[in-house]
Amino acid sequence: MSELPQIDYPDLPVAQRRDEIMEAMRGHQVVIVVGETGSGKTTQLPKMAYELACEEGKKGRIGCTQPRRLAAATVARRVAEEMGTELGERVGYQVRFVEKVKETTNIKFMTDGILLAETQRDRNLKQYDTLIIDEAHERSLNIDFMLGFLKNLLQRRKDLRVVVSSATLDAGMFSEYFDGAPVVNVEGRTFPVEDHYLPPQTDREDLPGHVMRAVEYVSDLDSRGDLLIFLPGEREIRECVDALEGRNFPGTDILPLFARLGLDAQERVFRADGPNRRVVLATNVAETSVTIPGIVYVIDSGMARVSRWNPARQIQRLQVEQISQASARQRRGRCGRVSEGVCVRLYSEEVHESADEYTDPEIRRSSLAGVILRMKSLRLPDVREFPFLSPPSARAISEGHRTLEEVEAMAEDGSLTDMGYKLARLPLDPRLGRMLIEASRRKVLDSVLVMVGGMSVMDVRERPQEKQAEADNAHKKFNDAQSDFLTLLHIWSAVSTFRDKKGFKRNQLRKYCKQNFLSFRRVLEWDQIVRELSRLVRDTLKVKTAALPADRKQWGDEDEMHKSLMAGIPMQFGFWDKEKRTYRGTGGREFAIFPGSGLFGKKKVEWLLGFELVETTRVWARKVSAIDVKWVEEMVPHLCRHRYHSPVWDEHQGAVYGKETVLCGGLTIVDGRKVFYGRVSPEDAHEVFVREAILGGGLRTRGEFLVRLDEVRDEIEGAEHKLRRAGGLWSDEAVFDFFSARIPGHICTAKAFQKWRTTANNEEQLMLTVQDCIWGEMEDLTDFPDCVHHGELSYDVSYADNPGGRADGVVFEISLDQVVDFPDHIISWGVSGILEERVYLLVRSLPKSQRQVCSPARDVAQAFVTEWKGWEPARQLKVELADFLSKKSGHIIEPEMFDEDRLADNLRPKLRVWSDQEEELAYTESVEEMRQNLAGMMREKLEVQVNEEWEMTGGEGWDFGEVPEEAEQGVFPALVDEGETVGMRAYLDRAMADESHRAGCVRLLLINQASHCEYLIKKFPLGMEGKLMLPVMENKNGEALEQMLRVCCEGALGSPLPRNEEDFLAASDRGKGELFHCAENIAHGFEDMCESRGRVSEWMEDHRNDRHLQVVVEDLEEEMDWLLASGFIWRAGYERFCKYGRYFHAMEERLVRLQSLPQVKDDEKRERVQHLWSPWYAAWKADPNDVKLWPCGWQLMEWRASEFAPGLRRRTKVSQKRIRIMMDDLDIR
Repeated sequence: MSELPQIDYPDLPVAQRRDEIMEAMRGHQVVIVVGETGSGKTTQLPKMAYELACEEGKKGRIGCTQPRRLAAATVARRVAEEMGTELGERVGYQVRFVEKVKETTNIKFMTDGILLAETQRDRNLKQYDTLIIDEAHERSLNIDFMLGFLKNLLQRRKDLRVVVSSATLDAGMFSEYFDGAPVVNVEGRTFPVEDHYLPPQTDREDLPGHVMRAVEYVSDLDSRGDLLIFLPGEREIRECVDALEGRNFPGTDILPLFARLGLDAQERVFRADGPNRRVVLATNVAETSVTIPGIVYVIDSGMARVSRWNPARQIQRLQVEQISQASARQRRGRCGRVSEGVCVRLYSEEVHESADEYTDPEIRRSSLAGVILRMKSLRLPDVREFPFLSPPSARAISEGHRTLEEVEAMAEDGSLTDMGYKLARLPLDPRLGRMLIEASRRKVLDSVLVMVGGMSVMDVRERPQEKQAEADNAHKKFNDAQSDFLTLLHIWSAVSTFRDKKGFKRNQLRKYCKQNFLSFRRVLEWDQIVRELSRLVRDTLKVKTAALPADRKQWGDEDEMHKSLMAGIPMQFGFWDKEKRTYRGTGGREFAIFPGSGLFGKKKVEWLLGFELVETTRVWARKVSAIDVKWVEEMVPHLCRHRYHSPVWDEHQGAVYGKETVLCGGLTIVDGRKVFYGRVSPEDAHEVFVREAILGGGLRTRGEFLVRLDEVRDEIEGAEHKLRRAGGLWSDEAVFDFFSARIPGHICTAKAFQKWRTTANNEEQLMLTVQDCIWGEMEDLTDFPDCVHHGELSYDVSYADNPGGRADGVVFEISLDQVVDFPDHIISWGVSGILEERVYLLVRSLPKSQRQVCSPARDVAQAFVTEWKGWEPARQLKVELADFLSKKSGHIIEPEMFDEDRLADNLRPKLRVWSDQEEELAYTESVEEMRQNLAGMMREKLEVQVNEEWEMTGGEGWDFGEVPEEAEQGVFPALVDEGETVGMRAYLDRAMADESHRAGCVRLLLINQASHCEYLIKKFPLGMEGKLMLPVMENKNGEALEQMLRVCCEGALGSPLPRNEEDFLAASDRGKGELFHCAENIAHGFEDMCESRGRVSEWMEDHRNDRHLQVVVEDLEEEMDWLLASGFIWRAGYERFCKYGRYFHAMEERLVRLQSLPQVKDDEKRERVQHLWSPWYAAWKADPNDVKLWPCGWQLMEWRASEFAPGLRRRTKVSQKRIRIMMDDLDIR
């Protein structure tokens, strides 16, 4: 640069201050230039710096930063034209994806991001002689970080010159920041602008109405001048567009301008040569980023949608705020460039003056993760010590560290990890970089590259207001039901069909984008980002990349893709809360799916991953996907917190297992997973092992020590019940301490314990004693024996401390065999341990006069116990105590005077009887009651015992020898009908034995005379009427004929029935000839019975509903029920059944008498009979097969016949007294 070039300066305000500015630059390292809009500072300052460098003979470049790529490119082109050089020669530029710079380039324009990236390769920026930071008032993250970096760099490079310029700048703050750097103010070249304030008329005036009023206000001033209206966001623009279009201003075009707007619609804004007035409605993008030609009037709503990062909730909030005074000046400066202008502010002057002077710098409202990562990688001072122009808050710094820790870029001590250094080499947001690194590891890099690229640009889908339905319909084919990230791949795959080896076929792509409502410009930008990302990962990660295949099946594992995304946004997930009808995310955040998502309006997926959470009217999750919650633990184990609880001994596994709950960001990822507790908490696992496996009996392999433990436990438990101190002796903690002190602390499994137990003499250490298991000393239990002796017999005694329970106190435990010999008086004495208290209370229960002579009761009780100590009583306690008190007091004391009900339940000994099968048979305080209750059972047992001698089965002839009517022990042997064979057994009841012997003898005759019996059953001498009645009598199953045959056999055998073989053979031989004769008698009796029964039944049916005779009908029904019940022929027997019709003839005579005599006579007889008949009939109905009841039934029938049919001949003597005696014997009351 020794040759001084010829540099021309156009007639601009900044050129008029050229000498002053260059003089300041010569004398200072840092110069602050504040140039108003239109002053020319952006294009002329680089030329001045270049001229000065040439003058001083320096060879370094002039570097000039711009906040936006478009500005860097357009300014470079303008300066190159002014300096008469080709773009890319002496003047060049470098932005993302585009670099037009050569080795000989002297002035280099670039974005501030490019300059920051260069600091990683050249920490001292040696290629630059002068750096110009333009538009510094925007205070972006990059600008603030760059200013801090330069402040430190200036100390190392004294030859470096820095110029900071802007249209609106807090010059004093910047000057102070750079140690009193000089400030040069340059006025702009604009026309005067008049300010008008038009605040809301009322608090209820909405924004569209307010804007409408402002447009009308301007239209009254000038109906031709173009308007620029600043509004907070897209929604407000659309609402105001609708309102203005509805107003139909003449000769007026209503033009929206916002970032999501299609390219064609945006270009209409910049065409100022049309015939109509333009009303442009824009966001704050029109403040500095673009210059809209021909604007005369500005309407400033005073509001802007500002992005603020909430470090506490980790949410990016897009909130509407009052703009700063600096922003207001920027907006005001958009008019007055072509003529005098007017700025209408939709707020009061007071509001304007009270607003912040400058907009908060981005560093105070953004995540600092990327800044911190870059500073760490450059080995710059800690972020808390870095000389930021506006230092970030401590909370924001903490959040930045947390984000880096979440993506595994930073260790807990603040140092960068290997992952952190990898991420620092990628000029990307750390979260996006982490996604790419993970995708490379999971073999899905090509797909995730496209996803990350799509997330780095604005949504390529367009949705014009006037064609929203068409746009939504066109986008449906791209939507994925489970993932917006896959939707990006669908779009990419669709537009990639218009690509060839050289690139996109632009005309075809543009047409496709228009048809499908896609932004052509953003698609190209997306493509550039993907290509740049591919280059970056190839250079930094040393991996190969390829184009995304057209076939979805070749994209790769979609789960792996989403896992890779989760690696970069590990805390951006949540689950659907059905009760609150919202998604609940980490850190207590609640959010909903953004309406632009393909998942919006669909069935809610349970778990959701969201790329970003943005708060507007509510918190929205943008770009979301369904996930499997299991991925969380796999992908971010460093962020998961594990809680372990509920350890229990698992006998099947032989180890202690508990439950594990995994939390991430306050959300339960895993709930109640089974986990081996020895790994997570050995001490707790050891304690559970001792308590539940050792003490709780959970070990399958039982050693000698456990046998000893059970013995000691039973011994102590028995002592507790004897002393009535349940739980008062045994100490779980003492036993636990005993085993815990001896079993090594690392043991918590059955396998480990058994190995230790069987080694050396370790088990000997575990053989505990009673004293090891109790608190204090064991009391003397001599007076509480386990067995009470009486003569040569002994009886077990148990104890129970169970107040209010069924078993409480002393219980004598005996078997059924011991019932007979059990002494009645023993239970009254109990055991020595309770005797004194029982005696004391019995004395206290005496009537007052007797009680007074026996005082003091306690001394008397002790004296009685002392006297009987060592003696075996032979009488009831009350009897002996009465004698003792009578002798001692000289007064008569009777045993009946004692009131045992005054004794507590535990002082009233009980008796319990057990069966051989250890089933409880009786539990009582009364020996007599016990014997009564068990009498039947004792008889049954005796019957079983005696039948060991008598019982025989399977006989087909008389193989039983002599069968006596009664044998020793008071039993009654008899034959038994076994169906096809005959057996023998002994009974304790004579009636049951007689009935069994009767049936057995008949069966034996049926076997012995089988051919004769078969002939008889075929030729049974029944008349036609008898044969017709057979099915009616026995349920149509032929049972009546079989019974007739059996009673015929009974009649043929004669009476008495044989009891030995000789008698039976004689009776059988004799009976063979009598069978047919007996059958004729039975047939006659049956037919006679059926004929009479028919007449009685007919009368009953005729009078069933007669209110006077109904009782007679009911009485006859009971009588016929007994006479015709199942098995009635066999029950009647041969002799009785031959004359069975007489009972029905008696009924007929009763009916005849009812016709001739007053009914009251019949009622008197019926009431007399019912007195005995009713209880017997009830007993018989309860057990119709109880043969002991049958004789009494026949006696009652004979009595009925004598009462109701006195004219009928009697078969036997009968009386009411005799029947009463029979019923008493049967215990029928």
